[in-house]
Amino acid sequence: MNTIKSTKIMAVLAAAALLCTGCSDKTVPAANTTDTTAASDTANTADSGTAQTTDTADSTAKSIANIYQEITQSVSLQSPQCMDDDFISNYYGIDAASLEEYVFSMSEDAAQAETVIILKVKNTDDVKGLSDSLQTVVDEKKNEMENYIPEQFAIVEKSKVQTKDNYVWLVISENADAIADIIENGLS
Repeated sequence: MNTIKSTKIMAVLAAAALLCTGCSDKTVPAANTTDTTAASDTANTADSGTAQTTDTADSTAKSIANIYQEITQSVSLQSPQCMDDDFISNYYGIDAASLEEYVFSMSEDAAQAETVIILKVKNTDDVKGLSDSLQTVVDEKKNEMENYIPEQFAIVEKSKVQTKDNYVWLVISENADAIADIIENGLS
């Protein structure tokens, strides 16, 4: 009986994931930038799994694309799918125009809570609002997982939105500590 119930729940979650990802054949780059030159560079390198961005104001910090690439090379992520401007705007109210660059990666497997989001804002006044938006991601993941997948709920429960200067990030993962270390080292 529990197996049938679990199978039905997984089928519903899988259907929800398909609805969220849409039916477009548009390639979503590993990291996004609002700079048009960098965006075309990113689109041109999407097939190789890497993205390029223009120089940032903080010359000591790595680009978000480079940080995310290091994460994907160092840590095994669960079916990562990078979301585009429309997704983050429609589902979380994040205006990509307010971002210098970002990566918004969520597992395409609805049974996995794994999420890696790194945002670099153009204006530090936007940090608080974006932190609130990422807290919404945490809250929604908690609601999704709490009664259906307790082990994933426990992972979400440990996550927290973090900020530094004009960066905001959220990591929901079994490997959260390792991923957070890569982000923090990349922003140093």
